[in-house]
Amino acid sequence: MIKWDEVLGGNIYMKFPEDLEVLDNAVQQIQISHNFVESYITIEEKNWNSISYYNETREIIIVLVLDKYDDGSDYTVILDEFKKELELELNETELKNHLERIYNLSLNVFRTRDEVIGKLSNQVAQLKTMEYDLKRRFEKISKSDHLKVKSKIQFLLAINDEMTYKELHKLIDTSKNWLDKVLETLTQNKIVGYNDTKDTYYLII
Repeated sequence: MIKWDEVLGGNIYMKFPEDLEVLDNAVQQIQISHNFVESYITIEEKNWNSISYYNETREIIIVLVLDKYDDGSDYTVILDEFKKELELELNETELKNHLERIYNLSLNVFRTRDEVIGKLSNQVAQLKTMEYDLKRRFEKISKSDHLKVKSKIQFLLAINDEMTYKELHKLIDTSKNWLDKVLETLTQNKIVGYNDTKDTYYLII
């Protein structure tokens, strides 16, 4: 927490943990940025990342010092929680206890967010593996001799977002005349679409 001192300017009033290093220029920058106006401010610089809130009633700035890649917006709820405590006119000992509690709460937010990100990353990796496997299977089916031209076109467009006429003709062993007729039928039945700008065919989903 930062308080204003008429001689020293912005001054650390209380902190947790006690060994937390806060440079004086960071304290002054935070104090100047708030300018005694009730507000939330995020400061992201090379060696500093924080989110702070100025409480006009107690004339105290609550600062959460974050890790380099933390997003300050994730922690506004914690500052809101501490803001409620400041409004209770707590004494210094009580404030110190709440400071520790808020610190622990912020760690829980970080761990929870980290777990969610990790879970999502695993899910994305699994989906990419599934996509690769399905693509390989579709490719194998599309190369089968027993498939009709109509089916091959659909399989190829299922694997690729879009394909040119030249690409389709290269991969499908059939005459140009028959490929034209099948594409026309698929287009009329709104199974396959045609992009005039890119000169490509795509599967309508």
